[in-house]
Amino acid sequence: MKKLLGILVLGLLWCNNVNAASANCMGGECEFMLSLHYVWAETNCFQPLFMEEVETDFLSFTIVATGETCMIFDSR
Repeated sequence: MKKLLGILVLGLLWCNNVNAASANCMGGECEFMLSLHYVWAETNCFQPLFMEEVETDFLSFTIVATGETCMIFDSR
């Protein structure tokens, strides 16, 4: 029973991290890795990001570390 419970907990933790995307941004242009929504995007956020974990949405993405939301103007 303890093994089954351990496997379930590890499985849930693994699933939460698998869907995370990474972003590299410079001057308002970002490239995304492992994102379901974008590969490249032009945003209103101008701070440089290097392999930063983000949560993507259809019209924006959120930087996980700071909680800042960046709007998407153009994307591929």
